[in-house]
Amino acid sequence: MTPRVSGATTPLSEPEMIKLFAFVVVVALAVGLFIKNLSKFVKIAALGRPANLEETWGERIASLMTFFFGQRKVVEEKRSWHHLALYWGFLILQVGLLDMLITGLFGKFGFTLGTILGDTGHAWLKFFVDWGNAVVAVALIYAFFRRIVIRPTFVPVNLDAMLILSAISLIVLTHFGHHMFEMVYSGQMEDGVMVSYAFGSWLGMYSGPEWAASFPGGGSSGLLVDVDRHTAHTIAEIHWWGHMCVVLAFLNYLPFSKHIHVLGSGPNILLRRQGQRGIMPKLQLMPPEPDEDAEIDEDEEEEEPPIPWQNWGVGRIEDFDWKSLVDNYACTECARCTSYCPAFATQKPLSPMHLIHDLKDEMKARGALLVELEEAKGNLPMYEPDTGVEGFPEDFDEDSPAHRELPADANKDKITQIKQMLEELPPLVGGRVKDETLWACTTCGACQEVCPVFIEHPLKILQMRTRIVLNDEEGRTPGDVTRVIGNIADGQGNPWNDNSDRMAWAEGLEVPTIEDKPNAEWLLFVGCAGALDDGAKKTSQALVRVLHAAGVDFAVLGKQEKCTGDTLRRLGAEDKFQELAAEQVETFNEHGVTKVIATCPHCFHVIKNEYPQFGGDYEVVHHADLIARLLQEGKLKVENPLSKTMTYHDSCYLGRWNKVYDGPRASIEGALGAKGRFVELDRNREHGFCCGAGGGRMWVEEEKEKRVNVNRSQEIVEAGVDAVAVGCPFCKTMISDGMKHFDKDEDIEVLDIAQVIASTLPEAPAPASEEASAE
Repeated sequence: MTPRVSGATTPLSEPEMIKLFAFVVVVALAVGLFIKNLSKFVKIAALGRPANLEETWGERIASLMTFFFGQRKVVEEKRSWHHLALYWGFLILQVGLLDMLITGLFGKFGFTLGTILGDTGHAWLKFFVDWGNAVVAVALIYAFFRRIVIRPTFVPVNLDAMLILSAISLIVLTHFGHHMFEMVYSGQMEDGVMVSYAFGSWLGMYSGPEWAASFPGGGSSGLLVDVDRHTAHTIAEIHWWGHMCVVLAFLNYLPFSKHIHVLGSGPNILLRRQGQRGIMPKLQLMPPEPDEDAEIDEDEEEEEPPIPWQNWGVGRIEDFDWKSLVDNYACTECARCTSYCPAFATQKPLSPMHLIHDLKDEMKARGALLVELEEAKGNLPMYEPDTGVEGFPEDFDEDSPAHRELPADANKDKITQIKQMLEELPPLVGGRVKDETLWACTTCGACQEVCPVFIEHPLKILQMRTRIVLNDEEGRTPGDVTRVIGNIADGQGNPWNDNSDRMAWAEGLEVPTIEDKPNAEWLLFVGCAGALDDGAKKTSQALVRVLHAAGVDFAVLGKQEKCTGDTLRRLGAEDKFQELAAEQVETFNEHGVTKVIATCPHCFHVIKNEYPQFGGDYEVVHHADLIARLLQEGKLKVENPLSKTMTYHDSCYLGRWNKVYDGPRASIEGALGAKGRFVELDRNREHGFCCGAGGGRMWVEEEKEKRVNVNRSQEIVEAGVDAVAVGCPFCKTMISDGMKHFDKDEDIEVLDIAQVIASTLPEAPAPASEEASAE
């Protein structure tokens, strides 16, 4: 549009009236269609269950500014920096779009953004929009080159991607075209549009002042025009209409493309679960116990409350909570999750990105049908209270408490058609998402850690696992999984089903039980591995020596100690976990436990973060962190520093899930002093690589060539170290097996941090390999 003085108005000519009317109609239709389409996607997400988000809005807005507008997670990956130019440039483009939209609707009546900002302020706005388009243009060139020539993994050359890139390209080109030809038509340089002015000059469309004169505040200067003004006006109008129509078409295409994340990522970041991560929610598997204090009417026959089958894991898209469904809309398909996934890296059938794709496809298929069913006044499918079988309320037996007839105004023909279409869809779990995909996950959290929009992949996987295990009447649960669940829940209370004395490891050591020392400051939770596994017993023994050396007041539960249940919960046996957790918390509370030392990150995570669900609130510390604290406070002294080259393997449940990184390293560096050398592995801290044992996979056999621990152990071997320190019994086992795989078990020691520190104490000998010690 021809620049006008802010506030100036002239009577509208007939062509201008027609143009304004046509533009109002186009905008109204496009916006109306967008709202209609978007409302459908919102309704699909609303099918999910309550999310129970309780965090403050202050934290949420700060998160939105940091991770959505600030793109902090994207900045962490250098290979994604070109996306920053596209993203921030695209945001600036939206300001330009708003300017053109307001001008198109109200400019003829004397109102533009210039009316609010003033001429100079408006010029500065156009300056940033113009340069924003230039930055996006450069980023687009690279994006096309990357997809067509470089062709990185997971960045395909598909129709959807090319349509989106082409649409943005047209938006940029029509922006420049409109401004260049408007300057030709008006014969005046437009204040602030430096890049557009430069392009027009280079193309020989006009000549005039130097390029710098178009800097904001320079005013408008006359131009010598070399193009017919009337032709220029027509072309400027074509570019203006092209710009607006492409933007409005782009807006309506977004919900149906992979770029729906443009709409979903902001809300997902704003509404993300904040605070501690990796916590599985407590499911209400049975009806609540009746209130003992409530008055009972003896004349009324009490009905047994129905079992809440909808809580027995996730088997349908609507079994997720609504926030989990919004996750799927937010996926940017950047493939970071898959690139960092240890299961995918070892050729297992799990790609976190494609899992989210599958869930999004399920939302489009089943979710869309359920929305149509609601609109037809139909009853949504549910689990029959007596049997747990999914069905429609109107189809249940009339004696069922869930039976409900269709309303009189229901579109029964439409409902019948939709029900048939729903029945023809494959099941979500075991159909669209294969069982083997779910069992491949180690729950290491690498996918969630790197996701720029905070998608919770592991929780989704565990919820679907729970559905398989709790509702398994067909033998779908893998044999290894069934065995270890039985060993813990119905056998000897540990994964090995070992009936050995849980205090045998402490023979010859001064290890008081809670009965011996009921007022001990700390409870040392030894764990199944620390009490029963030969390798982990050495960790327990070394830690006791360290605690005694530092004068720590502690006791153990002894034979009262049981498995924390981490393996049960991560493998889907939520019912067994709840029984075990409640029993263990009762034991803790009976003995007045307030502070707990855990040697296993999995025990640490569950006691610290999930036992509060059962009334168990304790101060929980991992032994590596406690040792670092004791060293810092001078309660523990390293007398014999080690002259070794040593590295550290981050446990996923200690590091990524609980952010314990510095304590273990401080302990190791304290043990090395000036004599030794600490080496970081390439994949460390939040980007550390899993050992392969998490999520219950410690107990699941896998193919030799697909072992995660071998992948990690190769990195340790290539680091050229004498020893690797760990802070987890599972990691110790897996890395030790990896050293044997490479025939390096005699050359590279695998030691728990407690063993490392214990070996520096005055009474301890220099550390030797565990196998040599065993001999």
